[in-house]
Amino acid sequence: MKFNKTIISAILLSGTFAYAQNQNQQVRNRIEGTERPSAAKQVSKASSNSKSSAESPSDTGAQRPVIVKKKGISSYFGYDTKYFYRSNPLATPGKLKEQATGMWTNTFYGGAGLGVYDMTDYVLTPYIGGSWTLNDYVESGLDTFNYNSTGAYALLLSQFSNGWSARVGISYANDRSSEFDTEDFKEFYPNLGIMKAYSINENLSSVFDASIGRHNAETFSLGIAGTSEKELSNTEIAASYALTYKWENLFITPKYKISFKDYDKGINNGRTDTTHDLSLKADYHLGESLKLSAFYTYSNRDADDAQLPSDYESYDAGIGLGINARF
Repeated sequence: MKFNKTIISAILLSGTFAYAQNQNQQVRNRIEGTERPSAAKQVSKASSNSKSSAESPSDTGAQRPVIVKKKGISSYFGYDTKYFYRSNPLATPGKLKEQATGMWTNTFYGGAGLGVYDMTDYVLTPYIGGSWTLNDYVESGLDTFNYNSTGAYALLLSQFSNGWSARVGISYANDRSSEFDTEDFKEFYPNLGIMKAYSINENLSSVFDASIGRHNAETFSLGIAGTSEKELSNTEIAASYALTYKWENLFITPKYKISFKDYDKGINNGRTDTTHDLSLKADYHLGESLKLSAFYTYSNRDADDAQLPSDYESYDAGIGLGINARF
């Protein structure tokens, strides 16, 4: 009888460990599949939510992401809520059946432009800011994977008269489990970037963006055999091109982005990722600082020399509402 109890206990312990390992692997996959907003994206969001800003091609995010005062400090804050369908919420690799779900995200963000400095050949603007996002899985029994994200950044933006801008900055990101109140991930991301915005005609404008940066990442509490805390660290090179068509209060933006990541830590040493993102977004401005959005995004990642299965594809489709204020 004692022998049987020992066997049963061992089986239960083994099953519990296997379940925990699977949960941890899914958290790791979710972290890898999360696209985190860059500092430039957070800054430009403050103006893109504004109808008056979006109407001017020079304010599409490249030449002046936030319309700052000529002197002194200008600040902004806002709130975004999105409800959408996600086909592969845990970034399941390979051709396994994804566990599709609905997601509801709520983001609070704010920041400030710390003055405008005329450097003769260009205008220099320092920015600081941060955000907090609640990410909730509302279907498919995935609520144990709910998490909160915290972000912060500091950025120096140089804007030139020919429409180009250059930036240097550092951002911080942190994920915490809502269910277990554990820190699952954090990273510091120093980066450089360039951007160019120009008008094609009175209704059509475009933005080109390119960046390079180093993700100094750490994962915690995952306990996956053979992995290390630093294994998600990588160097990333990315480029994107977007068009925006304006028709009265409606703004339609198709966008393509490609990124290359080179990993060099732990089990991921030698791994390289190529990720393609295609998106289509429609913003309808209900007022000066309020907009309603509909969006579709498709992502595909091809991971070479990865010791753990890491290829995946996913798409999101949903609606959102954004509001912001500037001072």
